[in-house]
Amino acid sequence: MFPHQHKLLVICAALTLSACATQQNPAPVVSGTDVYTPTIDHSITQTPPSTDSNPYGAPQYDPNTSTATQTAPSTQPSVDNPAYVNTPTQPSNNTASTPRQPYVGNYSPVDKSASVHTVQAGDTVFNISKRYGIDQADLRAWNNIGADNAIHLGQTLRVKPAGSTVTKTTTTTTTTTTKTTTSTNPIMSGASQTVSGITWQVPTAGKIVRHFGGTNKGIEISGSRGQPVSAAANGQVVYSGSGLRGYGNLIIVQHNTAYLTAYGHNETLLVKEGQHVKRGQQIATMGSSDSSSGVKLHFELRENGTPVDPTRFVKF
Repeated sequence: MFPHQHKLLVICAALTLSACATQQNPAPVVSGTDVYTPTIDHSITQTPPSTDSNPYGAPQYDPNTSTATQTAPSTQPSVDNPAYVNTPTQPSNNTASTPRQPYVGNYSPVDKSASVHTVQAGDTVFNISKRYGIDQADLRAWNNIGADNAIHLGQTLRVKPAGSTVTKTTTTTTTTTTKTTTSTNPIMSGASQTVSGITWQVPTAGKIVRHFGGTNKGIEISGSRGQPVSAAANGQVVYSGSGLRGYGNLIIVQHNTAYLTAYGHNETLLVKEGQHVKRGQQIATMGSSDSSSGVKLHFELRENGTPVDPTRFVKF
């Protein structure tokens, strides 16, 4: 084939292909918007992340949950708290569903010449040692008491070293000399009455300006600064100080294992812890320490640790 013939065939083939291309239909155009709108299936619910994926076990963060934290209860001593008689609390076997009863320490007088002591309600290693004038470590050693200071009602404890003779109390006609703490504080006389085996009298002169009830756990008696405040009944001073918020200069007298009286807002304190006082004996002077309403005596009476209305016992 001649070269010019080959060139002619190539030109014809190219023209044939061009004609076929011009006869094809254009691609269809679909009308609509250029914004993509996803379809949401509301039947699908989301589940919170599994705690298995949280190695620390902490709750998942929720911005709708308050982040406020609770404040731990105060351990500040108060007349509600048995710490106000400066004694440790007794171990309790109560269940969580049983409300805890206030502990009342036993500071009743003892015979310091005795060799043994029978445990009574309110006794602890601390107050037994204090009343007999011995060291707590000695009391534990003489009676094989553990570090938890556990003792039980009716238990007989040795309060003198082994080998000491047990002292028996007998009634004799001989005159004995008893060493007592002598106080020059005057004895105040006043109307008295006997309730629950104790003879009571008013602790000071004045008018009751706030009665027992509600948030007031005692009564408040008005008076003048410096006037005498006396013990409402015979007993022993188990607290004398100003460490309890809201009571100012405070004195607490224990009359027996069941009854205590408290005298607050005093100007001066005239007795010390451990001192025995007589009914009507002056123990303080009235004042306004830690008081927001002027000079007064705050007087409380407690039965087995529970505040009771003093006017049931004391004749005002």
